[in-house]
Amino acid sequence: MDNDFYPPRKFGLLFQGGLVLLLLAAGAYFFYRATQDPSGVNFLLDMLIALVLFAPLPLLGYRLYALVNALYILRREGLMIRWGLRREDIPLSSIEWMRPAAEVGFRLPLPWLRWPGAILGRRMVSELGPVEFIGSDIKHLILVATPGRVFALSPENAKAFMATYRQVNELGSLVPLTAQSVYPRVFIGRVWEDRLSRIFIIGSFLIGLILLAAVAIAIPSLGEIAWVEPGSTAPGERLLLLPILNGLIWLINLGAGTFLYRRGGNLRIAAYLLWGTSALTGMLLLVGSILLIF
Repeated sequence: MDNDFYPPRKFGLLFQGGLVLLLLAAGAYFFYRATQDPSGVNFLLDMLIALVLFAPLPLLGYRLYALVNALYILRREGLMIRWGLRREDIPLSSIEWMRPAAEVGFRLPLPWLRWPGAILGRRMVSELGPVEFIGSDIKHLILVATPGRVFALSPENAKAFMATYRQVNELGSLVPLTAQSVYPRVFIGRVWEDRLSRIFIIGSFLIGLILLAAVAIAIPSLGEIAWVEPGSTAPGERLLLLPILNGLIWLINLGAGTFLYRRGGNLRIAAYLLWGTSALTGMLLLVGSILLIF
């Protein structure tokens, strides 16, 4: 009996992956235009467009990662839900009933922020109470009722999922699971509790703020500044590229370091190195901006 069930992934991976690539390409294009445009007004406009395009990438990237690693495990001990950093362990005895969402007899309201591959979030439903969606596809939704809330899951093989539940429920539980709810914020809290992690993350962030403040104060009094090629100049607004570049590096290293930290062991050292690199990069860019200003 196969007790591991996966949500529908193909369309969600294509949609989210395609959207990530599209936003990356479009953002990089406007970022490149900003570095080449000699006009201060056009530079700011292109940079603003690039930042707007880059803004959704952390959320899309995380939801793409979560979908790749999503899994529902149904055992005699209970139901285990794995969705990115979200984990839920439900003892078999805590499952009150299970049925397809299409059979509840009313239209189930869906999360507000959703798209193919990421039907995630909570809604309060008058007939059911709080409903937490942890799925990827509306057509495959299965409702799992527990004393505290109802979970809306989307196993690709919904019939087999229901049949397996009936079988394990008939057999009964020998060693029930310990009920557990783990949210992404819980893991982020663990990272924050690590003193060395906190020093690197806060330190690199503060260096980025100093870099941004220095550039913002200097720009109004600047005319032309020396630029990439020897003898070439550019409008003073180009200095904004340095804190923006530093911010992007900080975000990338923060996400990658958090992922490595979660793996534990020697990979935590790699996480510290990434976070430390953010601080070093910020210092180098701060020195570079001072040299360009003066």
